[in-house]
Amino acid sequence: MKNIRKKIYTSLLTTSVLLSACSPDSLDLKSPDVTTDDLVEGIAFSITPDSSNPNIVYLESKMDSRYTPLWEHPQGRSQEKKVTLKMAFNGTYSVRFGVESRGGVVYGVPATFDVNDFCADFVTGEMWDMLAGGAGNNKTWIPDDGTYGMKQGFYSCFDPSATYVDMIADEGKNNWFPKDKTWWEPSNADVGITQDDLDSYMTFSLEGKAGLTVHRMKDGQETVSNGLFSMNTDDHTLSAVDVDFVHGAWADGTAVDFRTGFQILVLTENQMMIANYRDEALAGEGRCIYCWNFVSKDYADNYVPAEEEPTPVLPDGWQDEVSQIITSTLNWQLSPETPYDWCNLDGSRKNNYAAVSDYPASIRPIDGISALSLTMRSATNEYSLTLPDGTDVDGSFDVSGDGFYTFSNGLSSYLIGGDWIRFNASSDNSLRLLSYEKKGNAVTDIWLGLPVLNNQGKVYQYLGYHFVAKSDMPTEVTYTANLNYFNTGWSFINSNDISITKAGNYTVRLDGADSDPYGIYLDVMDILEAHPYADIKLTGIRVDGNAISFDDEAISRGAGDAPTTARRYILDPWADPIVFDDPSIFAFGSNIEVDFNVDFRDDYVPEEEEE
Repeated sequence: MKNIRKKIYTSLLTTSVLLSACSPDSLDLKSPDVTTDDLVEGIAFSITPDSSNPNIVYLESKMDSRYTPLWEHPQGRSQEKKVTLKMAFNGTYSVRFGVESRGGVVYGVPATFDVNDFCADFVTGEMWDMLAGGAGNNKTWIPDDGTYGMKQGFYSCFDPSATYVDMIADEGKNNWFPKDKTWWEPSNADVGITQDDLDSYMTFSLEGKAGLTVHRMKDGQETVSNGLFSMNTDDHTLSAVDVDFVHGAWADGTAVDFRTGFQILVLTENQMMIANYRDEALAGEGRCIYCWNFVSKDYADNYVPAEEEPTPVLPDGWQDEVSQIITSTLNWQLSPETPYDWCNLDGSRKNNYAAVSDYPASIRPIDGISALSLTMRSATNEYSLTLPDGTDVDGSFDVSGDGFYTFSNGLSSYLIGGDWIRFNASSDNSLRLLSYEKKGNAVTDIWLGLPVLNNQGKVYQYLGYHFVAKSDMPTEVTYTANLNYFNTGWSFINSNDISITKAGNYTVRLDGADSDPYGIYLDVMDILEAHPYADIKLTGIRVDGNAISFDDEAISRGAGDAPTTARRYILDPWADPIVFDDPSIFAFGSNIEVDFNVDFRDDYVPEEEEE
């Protein structure tokens, strides 16, 4: 669903740009209708202290509503007509006011205002204490390099909809993540976090001002920058002025800036996770959350690692259970739906991807990945590996009491995801059994883990390869279908999944309520891989039980976010021509139901292939 939103947003942005480019107003370049001289305090905007508390300062645009106000103030940037600043410290502060006019962005000369007294109320409370040590104190935060028992490294990648309310942690641990919204928990090396990045740090101070001092390293040389910061404890946001928050240098140029619009996802006495957003236009990739993971310097200086690291816990008798299915007549094949995931030291999965479409584009599995198969014969301890390109590797294997399989001739190396995720064994030709699943008495799934090392050469996670047991006998394949709805505010409602096991008629129902419909589509996942000419015919649409009249042939047929997904875009805001002139007919108070027929069309031959 993440990539659906990315494509929808990109399509909307493209449409908006095209419409703007084709409008009559764009045929002539016009001079700004507002100049710098017009944007002066008292005429274009006002700066007014609160009558009862002068540490509260109101900024207000006096420009016509057709001009979007652009504020640069001590607590960041804003575009609201009215802005309220809560200034804890005395001092002279600067405000720069601008507008978006028909000729472009225009800013006035900065104006200043004075705050004469300290207001402790604005920097008092648990979050201020945890961030900066409270009024009159300071606190230093360093990047989490993955060795402090908190996160796996300095960077995490989350779904753009994640907020601090989504954050949960493994019981008894500090590995915080947004529930069902984690995209990727890479190692520092995976994304190019350098030693310079890890040696950088920042100090938040409440000594006379809300000061932020940043120490950035580049090529081993230190640069010190000073600025200010502000924190809104109500909405868990953080901004900086005149200085960037510490972040991985690889991300430069992919976000609007590294000062404003930061979320505080986690803030405790010893741990801080703050996040901004990847910008689609700058990065050339969909919007996502860049989360930067820190620990307090005091905690890091006094950290003592636990004597025992967690390990996968396998049930008694696991060797006998797994060996029952490792025979000459059954193969392990890399799962076509969830072929890999990053796993904790105890073997648990970090991201819990449920389908190929859940993987971010940069790490999405390659097509045909299930052609990678591994046959292991327990009777002779022999193995055979077949890669999708036809390469074969044969040899013998040994298994240790703690689940390490060692392969005499290794497992070669093969690209299975994005442009860098590979299937291979460790340097000693081994993989570790992390977990397995049974159906009845048969083992159906196994996860074999490749140890991943941190900068200190210590295993901190596994790249888990998911194999499924596939008999030489034909098996019934199940496909998943669901109905998806979104409104003009890009809020989504999704139906429960239904299973498609054979050709025939099905009904999917989406429960909920919304009065502002914008798009509705039906997806049948993975069906086009085995049945490239499958047809999904819509046979009925009901909104709150009321039938909607439609022409099935007028509603687009195509692929979804994954090329193997068959999609019917029932309400398509970008269709040309528009199928439903009035989208409001899909406003619903309880449910939307769609009847459809699945035809695999395995005998279908396109006209261009006919002789």
